[in-house]
Amino acid sequence: MSTSDPASGARRSLVSARGVHVVVGRVPSRDDLEHDPEDAAHLLGADAATLGSLDESRVASYLTARRWVRDIVTGRLGRAWRGFEATPRGVKPRLEGSTLDVSIAHAGDRLVVGVVEHGRIGVDVELVAPVFDQPALVRRLCTPTERRHADGLESTGRRAWLTQLWAVKESYAKAVGAGLALDFRELAVADLRHNHAVRGVLTPASGVTHARIAVSWVTAAPSRFPSSVRTTA
Repeated sequence: MSTSDPASGARRSLVSARGVHVVVGRVPSRDDLEHDPEDAAHLLGADAATLGSLDESRVASYLTARRWVRDIVTGRLGRAWRGFEATPRGVKPRLEGSTLDVSIAHAGDRLVVGVVEHGRIGVDVELVAPVFDQPALVRRLCTPTERRHADGLESTGRRAWLTQLWAVKESYAKAVGAGLALDFRELAVADLRHNHAVRGVLTPASGVTHARIAVSWVTAAPSRFPSSVRTTA
């Protein structure tokens, strides 16, 4: 699925196979954004009240992402659309009256949306930035083996690699519904593909050099998570 419609954010399909559908694109500018109140009410359903509580800078990404979800559900999957359940901020969006699982992520002007027909999905997009190379975050992020690998990289490659590592772990945390309750130091990315509950981990090209994308697809959330992340100095 791709389109040049400005309101769509010039999206393109990254994945559309085995019941997994992922779309990436650009958040449209405020001038290009369609904002029809009737369409927004149909789009959002029970979650419509959230729109009024958003900062104006977030409206474009919020509406665009949910329109992409609706397009996947109705256009690609041929399912009825009932909007989103009312969910508080910070909680993964859920579709009203549907078993489809949804994940949304954005960073800067980049937006990623994922829908899975069976199991659970998590998507993440991160801009390559110095924050991912800060010692405190590296200690929070890496297993000992991953940290040794990062220490062997030159500065530019190290920053990009650490950004991708964060994106993969964040996408997995979203997929299983753990968020930051998951201790990233105990989650080895190299082991995810050997985990019987993990059906796929993808790191598709973002379309720009300064961003990294990750997609995790799992059978279901585990019964327990590794210990919570602890703050380190």
